[in-house]
Amino acid sequence: MKISKYLQLAQNYILYNKYYRQAKHLIVKGNFNSKEEIERYQYSKLMELIDYSYQHVPYYKDLFNSIDFRPEDFKTIKDIKRIPFLTKNLVREKQDQLISNKWKKENIKIAETGGTTGLPMSFYLDKRTSSLIEMAYLQDIWKRVNYKRYDRCIILRENDVPNIIHGKKYWEMNYITNWLIMSTYHLNADTFLLYYFKIESFKPRYIMAFPSNVYLMAKFIKEHNLPIIKTLKGIICSSENIIEWQKEFIEEVFKVRVFSYYGHSEKCIIASECMDEKLFEFYPQYGFVELLNEEDEWCTEEDESGEIVATGFINLASPLIRYRTEDIGIYTKNRCKNNPNWFAIKKIEGRKQDFIVDKDGIPKTAISIDRPFWQIRNDIYAYQYIQDTPGKVTVNVHAKEKLTEGQTEAIRKIFMENYFKFDIVINQVDEIPRTKNGKFKYLVQNIRIF
Repeated sequence: MKISKYLQLAQNYILYNKYYRQAKHLIVKGNFNSKEEIERYQYSKLMELIDYSYQHVPYYKDLFNSIDFRPEDFKTIKDIKRIPFLTKNLVREKQDQLISNKWKKENIKIAETGGTTGLPMSFYLDKRTSSLIEMAYLQDIWKRVNYKRYDRCIILRENDVPNIIHGKKYWEMNYITNWLIMSTYHLNADTFLLYYFKIESFKPRYIMAFPSNVYLMAKFIKEHNLPIIKTLKGIICSSENIIEWQKEFIEEVFKVRVFSYYGHSEKCIIASECMDEKLFEFYPQYGFVELLNEEDEWCTEEDESGEIVATGFINLASPLIRYRTEDIGIYTKNRCKNNPNWFAIKKIEGRKQDFIVDKDGIPKTAISIDRPFWQIRNDIYAYQYIQDTPGKVTVNVHAKEKLTEGQTEAIRKIFMENYFKFDIVINQVDEIPRTKNGKFKYLVQNIRIF
């Protein structure tokens, strides 16, 4: 594709920016020849971060003094266990105390994360480096599926698209990246054909999407028996967990591989799906990851479930040390063939706060709330559980046609088989609303769990 002078200048800003180039160099250099080499590297980064945070971040100065801990007490990686966890609530409460006094106000920006649980959380990033460093890692991840710079790409992640023309246009072009950004908020049965024909005429090589959005697109395509997008080479998913049958369905419809990666707006850790095995491997240059069981000890047993706790290396404007992500991962001793020394997990299972509360007031994991819809998944667009009272849930179902009495009773029966100390109310609705970030919330939990 021929690139205009303006676009070339914009690309050159990224390509020749020193922070971007340093990150690219570190990624290439950081394959590491042994597990011990990774541990030495991560120990040195943690040592620098702990010393820096004690000297320049008020929150950590106060915290370390309160527990009688000094940077020189950090002698091995295991000593990180001496540092108390940083929770989302603490980030909310101590936001300004987490800013480094070495950073000028004009060089930091406030960011916000939402997701499927809890309240939105604000935090600070270095606006000069964070996006550029992140882009270096993302490009390395996308390279695994042969994505190349300037490849045409559809973005089904955002809904904040200006200049919407109802009934005609629900997207905008980013000429710098060569991406067509489509409003997921407006994607529904009434507008689907507009989206489909725009995608087809755009001739994308890749789709980057929230799994729920590309799944919805796949359902529409199959229901209308429309041709596949012949130019498409792959689908890249992130930001939501993708269920195995959901992934299989998307691949069946689009006839390309669905590839996933995992990261956070907080920029503490980043992981990529392996190309040779069904594992997620974490970049050791980006941050330090812990997988903690219910006793807050590092997971060591195959298939052991634990919370992902992260310490980021790239954001010195507001460091996050031992940050509880509330995401649950499954431990494995297996490793990816291409990076056998990197830490990997079997899968990311869900959010720690995804629970529903039974009649006894006991939280039950919501990992199985999708099971009532497995058999009728081709008949529905989306569903959303809402809980306001212990022992009672309401599920709103957006279906293609009116649910039959048999389908409704099947939903109830399968739900009760997994969650027997509950009452369930099933409503059929015309649409499930998305969040302002364009995501589906499969569970709206209005009871405080933790």
